[in-house]
Amino acid sequence: MKKAEAVLRDVLKKTTPTNKEIEDTKRALDRIVKATGRVVKTQGLSYTIAGSYLRDTWLADKKEFDIFILFSPTVPRERLEKKGIDIGKRIVAELKGEHEIAYAEHPYIRAAFGEYAVDFVPCYDIKDPGRIKSAVDRTPHHNRYLKKNLAAVMSPEVRMLKQFCKGLHIYGSDLRAEGFSGYLLELLTIRYKTFKNLLMEARNWEAGKVFIDLEGRYEDEGPGPKDKFPSQPLIFIDPVDKNRNVAAALSPANFELFKQSCKSFLQSPSEKYFVPKKTGLGAEALMKILKKRSSKLISVSFSRPGVVDDVLFPQLRRSSKRLVGMLEDSDFRVLGHDAWSDKEECILFFELEVWSLPATKIITGPPVFSSVHSRQFIRKYEGKERLWVEGANWVTEGRRKFTEAGEFIGKILKSDAKTLAKKGIASYVADSLCKGSSVMEDGRVILKAKSNKGFALFLTEYFKKKIV
Repeated sequence: MKKAEAVLRDVLKKTTPTNKEIEDTKRALDRIVKATGRVVKTQGLSYTIAGSYLRDTWLADKKEFDIFILFSPTVPRERLEKKGIDIGKRIVAELKGEHEIAYAEHPYIRAAFGEYAVDFVPCYDIKDPGRIKSAVDRTPHHNRYLKKNLAAVMSPEVRMLKQFCKGLHIYGSDLRAEGFSGYLLELLTIRYKTFKNLLMEARNWEAGKVFIDLEGRYEDEGPGPKDKFPSQPLIFIDPVDKNRNVAAALSPANFELFKQSCKSFLQSPSEKYFVPKKTGLGAEALMKILKKRSSKLISVSFSRPGVVDDVLFPQLRRSSKRLVGMLEDSDFRVLGHDAWSDKEECILFFELEVWSLPATKIITGPPVFSSVHSRQFIRKYEGKERLWVEGANWVTEGRRKFTEAGEFIGKILKSDAKTLAKKGIASYVADSLCKGSSVMEDGRVILKAKSNKGFALFLTEYFKKKIV
């Protein structure tokens, strides 16, 4: 454990903000908070600051804050949204910052003041967190709970845990990362006290069997949490809302990656677990991998719809999965698939095991012992194709409409948005695809990685994917 302790000391030193960073951040936040107070006061409202800065669990490279504008529960939703946006814009204008309107459960202002990013989020000031009107209404309750239960001595432990998850690319509960939120990591620290205690425990976790309920909400009650939260690898009951699993966004793959990484770090401590990969393989190396696999890469690129990741990525994954189904229904075999996006572009990615087919295909009919079905089959194909019997079944030949997977995908994507939606392509993706898309294969896919470092890292992680 001495080596582990030495590694953790180095990690903590690198992730803890310096005195200068603390002072600069405090000055910036004070300026933003004062402007917020002035604007909000004129509207007869109040606000609260959320985030890790308040609890001194923020990482040195994270300069982000959330400010929640609190509305009475009696205010209509439409008015909350309109007024919340207006207040956010006024604050940004006063501070001469930049902003955009972002969309999650409802719209909010995403602002930038130099190197600092601030989200101004309207929410309802709900006294009972079990009666919230939208997900963001819980945040003030989370702040109060953590202020009461997260001791100052735990701040370094949270920082190490956050950096560990960042190094594994599983920090964040958004539906792109499907990982651990900052709130969940702070709650895990409350439960296990130290980062090392958590590592020791998590290395033995079993998916679907980990249940943590800090407030004992499920003792001697009816249906258990496993019935309430099925197919979720980690169940951590939100201490302010017993009907919510804080770890609901965590994917089974990332649960296992966290577990196995805890085990591996304890066996062989290294700082590599805390350093996220920022660059992928070069085009030449990626091409060598492709040639060795002898598979076919096909990607579909199109403009990114104007929605947040939590809306976009479920739609990208659902659309990718639907295209896989259509490919395999047409006898093309898919080895793997995924989806990627940056601020401007989306890519649906497929690796195929079978991508080129003969024009002729065999159609197997009913057994000869079924006279009714045999007559139907013969009537359907007689005079069009030759008919014969193999074993006990009638057989004929058919012609494939598409023999190349790339051509097949290209044809599908020429449909309008309504037709794409009927075929199972998600709405925002369908709308964007019908405005224009590009189908790329093999070398052109690799060439895209050459010009886009984010996509190169995505391809590298796809080919090098490994948990154990």
